[in-house]
Amino acid sequence: MRIKILPILLVLIIPMKGLFSQDFHYSQFYNEPLNFNPSLSGVLDGDRRLIFSLRDQYRTVPVPYFTFSGSYDMKFMPKKQKPGYFSGGAVFNYDKQGDARFTIFNFNLAGSYTLALTGKDFVSGGGLVGFSNRGFSDNDLRWDRQYDPTRGVPDPSIDPGENFEGYRFSYLETGLGLNYQHKFSQRTNVVLGGSVFHLLTPKQNYENVGSDKLDMRFSFLALANIKIVKNLDLQGNFLYQQQDVYKESMVGGIAKIYINKKRGKQLALHLGVLGRIGEGWAPTLAVEYNQFYLSMNYDIATKLDLSEITNYRGGPELHFIYKVKDVKPLHDFKICPIY
Repeated sequence: MRIKILPILLVLIIPMKGLFSQDFHYSQFYNEPLNFNPSLSGVLDGDRRLIFSLRDQYRTVPVPYFTFSGSYDMKFMPKKQKPGYFSGGAVFNYDKQGDARFTIFNFNLAGSYTLALTGKDFVSGGGLVGFSNRGFSDNDLRWDRQYDPTRGVPDPSIDPGENFEGYRFSYLETGLGLNYQHKFSQRTNVVLGGSVFHLLTPKQNYENVGSDKLDMRFSFLALANIKIVKNLDLQGNFLYQQQDVYKESMVGGIAKIYINKKRGKQLALHLGVLGRIGEGWAPTLAVEYNQFYLSMNYDIATKLDLSEITNYRGGPELHFIYKVKDVKPLHDFKICPIY
């Protein structure tokens, strides 16, 4: 595949085959459970959860990346006491990348079942299915055939000679996940999970020379929350993802400071740092008030050579979470004893 002539794209965009093969990502992956492991559907300290996420990157250079996600999941607790419960949810994603305006749109449904092995050990298995659409626009692309040597710039009026069979394709999205959680206490626990997406490896065809399959994406995550003292917890986060030759490793540490623990006025502050190994790091700030949670991080790339772009400042990422705890009904009981 040819690549664009514009110098900025030599820094920020790899050949189109690579661009069309990768999924979107979030630095705060632990705040996007349905996008990284469907078995995490309904696995929360509560009964229902609403999440909105936004990531905006490279806004100050000509090839911005923008991602938006929204999801809702809930538990379906059985009426009678049982060792497990079902959960379900839905997630919507929209992602746009670069001058090619390569977009990903999908809407997926997720479901899971959580089984209590003991009072402290829990195993969850889940799946995901939905509709996905990928595509791009060549309106702003410039090719080597359009290069005007007399002016030293591309001439968009010249026919690039690039013929695509299609600009968009749709496919059935699928995914499976498994998750294990051990609770040492109310504030100390460990979560381990793995998942795989694009099980059907659908074909993506943009040129008349053949087609590429969309490779499966494998994700492995580990989360830990440890109570240090009365008003302080430490959180550790790790994620490894692989999709064909593309690999990503995330690691982070966050201090959770409890400012007020009174019921109805619960307030906590989260301070930490996330790192994308070999690529960059991101300072993170979050505020948690009762059932509301708002977090922000700012990605700072260290691998990309952007020394000639003086106004490059990385990119922000925002997450909003609202959790609801339903009031459980009282069990049937006799008002007066029978003698």
